[in-house]
Amino acid sequence: MVRTNTFSVLARARAAAARGLYGSSNSTRLGGQLIKGQSTYVDRQGYEHFGNRGRNWGPTARLAAGGVAVGGFAYYWSCRQEVPYTHRHHAIMMISNRMELHIGEQTFHQVTQEAAMTHTLLPPNHPAVQLVKRVGTRIAKVASDGGGGGYYQHMKNLDWEFAVINSPDVNAFVAPGGKVS
Repeated sequence: MVRTNTFSVLARARAAAARGLYGSSNSTRLGGQLIKGQSTYVDRQGYEHFGNRGRNWGPTARLAAGGVAVGGFAYYWSCRQEVPYTHRHHAIMMISNRMELHIGEQTFHQVTQEAAMTHTLLPPNHPAVQLVKRVGTRIAKVASDGGGGGYYQHMKNLDWEFAVINSPDVNAFVAPGGKVS
């Protein structure tokens, strides 16, 4: 952007308009030189602008971007599930039920193995493990029967496993497939 005096700008604009070059995208005459493929225009304040004002997205690109956005939203909407008890919605996308169960088993196995190696995994006959297993089994039975409402079909016929790790950190998780640690 170049600021020039108003008289010379207007004179150039009139001359370019007379030659049919004002605002042309094919060529522009500037300072006696013909610059191929460059366009220019003069705004009301007397600034001379060169080139276009950014990328011009054509109708095909806008249509494609709109199609991707609508398709993505439709896919997200079709993958939504209601969480029992809280009645919130979440989306589980791009993963099959079998893959989800496999990931849960791997995660549970890895966490319990690491806890066993550090000697923090409590044995199955420990009273804390028995209590967690007893309470967890009751909750799992109610959840898989649909007692909390919402979508619960994915919780039926799960092989629930419970492990207790002796750690000062208060933390628990449920991996996919009913693996509680």
